[in-house]
Amino acid sequence: MYGVIIVGGGSAGGVLAARLSEDPDRRVLLLEAGPDDPVFRGPAHLWGYTGEDGRPLPRGRILGGCSAVNAAIALHGRPADQDAWAERWAVRGWSHADLTPARRAVAETVPVRRPDSRELSELSRAFLDTAVVLGHKPVEDHNAPDALGAGPVPLNEAGGVRQSTVVTHLAAARGRANLTVLTGAAVDRVLVSGGRARGVRLADGREFTAGVTVLAAGAYGSPAVLLRSGVGDPAELRRLGVEPVLDLPGVGAGLQDHPLVTLWLEGPAGITSPMFQALVTAGDGVPELHFLAGAPPPAPGRGEPGRDREPFVVNTGLLRPRSRGRLRLRSAGPADPPLIDLGLLSDPADLPGLRRGVREQLRMIRTGPLAGLVTRAPEGTPHPDADDAVLDRWIRANAGTYHHPVGTCAMGPDPAAGAVVDERCAVHGLEGLRVVDASVFPEVPSVNTNLPVMTAAEHAARWI
Repeated sequence: MYGVIIVGGGSAGGVLAARLSEDPDRRVLLLEAGPDDPVFRGPAHLWGYTGEDGRPLPRGRILGGCSAVNAAIALHGRPADQDAWAERWAVRGWSHADLTPARRAVAETVPVRRPDSRELSELSRAFLDTAVVLGHKPVEDHNAPDALGAGPVPLNEAGGVRQSTVVTHLAAARGRANLTVLTGAAVDRVLVSGGRARGVRLADGREFTAGVTVLAAGAYGSPAVLLRSGVGDPAELRRLGVEPVLDLPGVGAGLQDHPLVTLWLEGPAGITSPMFQALVTAGDGVPELHFLAGAPPPAPGRGEPGRDREPFVVNTGLLRPRSRGRLRLRSAGPADPPLIDLGLLSDPADLPGLRRGVREQLRMIRTGPLAGLVTRAPEGTPHPDADDAVLDRWIRANAGTYHHPVGTCAMGPDPAAGAVVDERCAVHGLEGLRVVDASVFPEVPSVNTNLPVMTAAEHAARWI
């Protein structure tokens, strides 16, 4: 029997495994569905989720999780985001001040660097120069409090190597005799009896028991495990043949993500660049929009002699959306991916903000140095001065996700209001079961979620 079982070896799980195994008297088991591979190998290391609209929703299925496959953008949570948890969601103990020790621990463990001017690609320089022409002030550090403007994007990398939790946390911790890391271990459900979580059953039938079970499988994985375990809406569970053990209707509800509009463009040959080096954050006193420009990862044919054009993207993300979606089970089988409805732009209040961003995005590709790199835009790309109705139709046709899902096991004091865990990440109504990952965030922060998730794991590790 283990002291703690952690389900998911990603941004949260890697941190938790390292911290909890610091106590040599605590036996810790870390379970990861994917392989232990130092090289990201594309679809083989992704879950292959799709939304109900058919669009792919890639998440890391590899030791390191999304920290091993994302764009490596390293932004810490904004003070206003965390302080709003208490104001809007009655969550105590998670203010910006409360999280200072955890945030400092992440900053001390995870190397973050910013490309200097000599490293910037032609595309990144043109993007930043164009942003300044359009009135965005230069910013040296996007992690400065309330930073707004254009500047190099912080990246969690060192020496050209991505600093996933495998590198920053597990590399040293795996030498401890009390930490077991098991890969290729997909979890079916939590074992529950007598109102307490007793451990987990894997998809292959193996069972492991522990005093405490922690779900850290992400905003799609953790609610799916809970639902298969009988924790959720009883009527929905019975419909799938799952015997309910706990009525928690908030499981899977409250799904939220940043909507993102990607404009695929073509530029001159040789415009290859690191995926993202530059970021513009915009808003009226608070961050409301992200703008990013970059070239996609290398692919067959790119950069070959004789090619006179190469693709690149300019992205616009809405940072404070109100829309919500939902995750449900497709079936009770662990091999069946869940049904995911992001609900993007389902709240009409999100359209004006994203429309402002898209107008700016469209101005960027027609202005200054960036305009000089655009050799072709997609047919039907609207003019920045187009009518609202024209832009709104185009936005709805092109909006996707920034890949920052949260909220499916939301933190809060009242299960009747949709809360799944309390302020200590303990599942309401079940002893010995916690959830620690982006799913517990009651709303999506106005930054990329990797470092905030690691910070949450550092914070929660203190009381597990």
